[in-house]
Amino acid sequence: MQEDREICLDVNGLSGGYGKVPVLHGLSFCVGENEIVGVLGHNGMGKSTLLKTLMGFLPATAGNARFYDSDLNGLTPNARANLGVGYVPQGRGIFPQLSVHDNLRFAYQDHGQGSESDTLAEVLADFPRLEPLLTREGGALSGGEQQLLALARCLMGAPEFLLLDEPTEGIQPSIIEEMAETLLDLRAKRGLSILLVEQNFDFIADLSDRVLVLERGRISGELTKADLADQSKVDQFLGFGTARSTRGAAPVQTRQNGQGPANAASPSQPIPTLKPAVTSMTIKRPSLTQMRAMAAKFGMNLTDAELSEYNEIMEPYIQAYDRIDATPDNLPEVRYPRAPGYRPNPSDNRLNAWYYKTEIKGAVDGPLRGKRIVLKDTVCLAGVPMMNGSSIMEGYTPEVDATIVTRILDAGGTIAGKAHCENFCLSGGSHTNATGPVHNPWKHGFMAGGSSSGSAALVSAGEVDMAIAGDQGGSIRIPSSNCGVYGMKATHGLVPYTGVAPVEQTIDHLGPVTKTVADNALFLEVLAGQDDLDPRQYKPKVYKYTEALGRGCRGLRIGILKEGFNRPESEQDVDHKVLAAAERFRELGADVREISIEDHNFASDLWTAITVEGLQDHMMHGNSGGTNYRGMFLPSMMDQVSHWRNRADELSHSLKTCMFLGEYFQEQYRGRYYGKAQNLMRNVKQSYLTALNEVDLLLMPTVPMKPQQIPAADCSISLYVQRAFEMVGNTAPFNVTGLPAMSLPCGLSEGLPIGMTLVGRFYDEMRIYQAAHSFEQSGDWRVF
Repeated sequence: MQEDREICLDVNGLSGGYGKVPVLHGLSFCVGENEIVGVLGHNGMGKSTLLKTLMGFLPATAGNARFYDSDLNGLTPNARANLGVGYVPQGRGIFPQLSVHDNLRFAYQDHGQGSESDTLAEVLADFPRLEPLLTREGGALSGGEQQLLALARCLMGAPEFLLLDEPTEGIQPSIIEEMAETLLDLRAKRGLSILLVEQNFDFIADLSDRVLVLERGRISGELTKADLADQSKVDQFLGFGTARSTRGAAPVQTRQNGQGPANAASPSQPIPTLKPAVTSMTIKRPSLTQMRAMAAKFGMNLTDAELSEYNEIMEPYIQAYDRIDATPDNLPEVRYPRAPGYRPNPSDNRLNAWYYKTEIKGAVDGPLRGKRIVLKDTVCLAGVPMMNGSSIMEGYTPEVDATIVTRILDAGGTIAGKAHCENFCLSGGSHTNATGPVHNPWKHGFMAGGSSSGSAALVSAGEVDMAIAGDQGGSIRIPSSNCGVYGMKATHGLVPYTGVAPVEQTIDHLGPVTKTVADNALFLEVLAGQDDLDPRQYKPKVYKYTEALGRGCRGLRIGILKEGFNRPESEQDVDHKVLAAAERFRELGADVREISIEDHNFASDLWTAITVEGLQDHMMHGNSGGTNYRGMFLPSMMDQVSHWRNRADELSHSLKTCMFLGEYFQEQYRGRYYGKAQNLMRNVKQSYLTALNEVDLLLMPTVPMKPQQIPAADCSISLYVQRAFEMVGNTAPFNVTGLPAMSLPCGLSEGLPIGMTLVGRFYDEMRIYQAAHSFEQSGDWRVF
């Protein structure tokens, strides 16, 4: 900070986070009058948390912040705004259903700067692009226009100091340049001081007098204006290669050791000579200490001289990473405008089923017109936060829409928000979400089922029409059973998984949850089909599923799976209700008989090995990205997931259990049991297919027990884990085999729903819907 500037913001030893989760660790810095200070760092480093803490949305756990002579600690956000602190949040936070004019008027505060009309005229003079848009709804603006509106709205309160969070996120370069010019003009005209959080290096370098580098909640360095123009200084701090860039660097031929172009190959280095020149060395090079650590991990005995030689040999190859880092990513286009939505208050979220509420409208017409749909919070929705049930993911905002999101919006649906799910999806109970349990809408204090807990609860409660759920061991069907709704886990790969947080590719499924069979079939028609970005797919067969409705079930052969009943975890009233449902099928004209598949129980053993080793390899070590497949990768999500290594204590007990198992068997047995389980799975799959040659559908309880009580927050680890996995015996087998399976409600006991499952052949969802609709139309399941 220049010595002649008066300090307007003074931060000393500031710490904070989310509840018991620490994010900021003793930050100290200051901002002077008319100074712009940038804060640079990638997702998950605490940038947004810092601004939320300074604005009072999150409490400081230690340290303090002063704005001129006022201590900010303990003040509400409104009180801080009245002092002259303005805040533009990540995701903009405009009101999508209000016009631009009303958005601006809403933010006016009389601080003696003039009347509302005078202030509005002054702000519009600074933002001329907004003037012709005054009557347009905020939600109909482009992302760049929404960001300009968010800035303009903040200035309606005449702030002296501006907290600005990720203003370039999802914005096209021309708007970014316009925004930079506008901010510099405002600084000159109004004397604004700005604390600017960003990932776009060019933007932050153009605006800032100096830049603080934030890593893992601590300030790791500071760059002056002169430093920002010195590539070596920038590389020293930003070598982790995560800063975005608006524009490419000018082509400069970089040399290595003064011996010619850095991309030149010696005879001993088979590097093609025709490579683009390295224009910016953005990737941090490995140090000798890091080389030693890698050698030790590999079991190699190498001298420092040998390690240094390997480091030199690696340099031309690392330059390939420089070029990759400098090239814009190839991600799907976000096609529909939206605001980021909001996190509902507990009073508006009695089941704790919502994570975020939105109102994102799709095409004006289509098969889902008028349908309000909630997404499981594993599904990427561009510009809307996503936490996957875990505090480690808190603060992450994806920049893309999942394939199924685009399909929903193309079909005229409205995305009503994101539904809470279980912590990294590792629970069939609804008690592991980092924000607290999701409650059953039929009986508070009881399980809604997991891991798609919020999705089923919100459909059952009538707060949405439809929901997207995910399923790796029963996570569509278990909550559907617990909440008395219809959930379809379609054939593996039928619904594309692109843009959804994975667990293990061979068991990952998505599917619809609805209140009626007709809606379920309609929704699957929209969701299903080929997507060239999903490696889980193998030429899926798609049908018009609504044509199965109304056909009745006369002549259908339904097999009561013997091994699905009288299990060690079974409750008699559940078995009784499901057998009564089977009898109803007989009354409807179906040929109902008992059938035995001895491999049904063994299938759960195979699921265990595939799941625990696969998730440890793909989701944990692979940061939800992994390798060895073609498809869409989301590096921003991989960056965020990687933080579990520094925050592993925050993981759920159920996930920790799986990690211990997966790591042990991968390390001690070299992955041989994962491979053997995948081999044996083919035999088990054939056992089911053989049975499905004798019958058209298999029938069994979805969950062999009624929804259990949610365990106390301080329960034993053993009970916590038991409640997470005790119910998957009839659901997990159809994740490893990939066969389609649907849960439909068939009765109540002690005021809680019971579900039965119908399982069909590959891509035979039509027959499942035919039987399910016939059963649904036969009477009210609640009185069966």
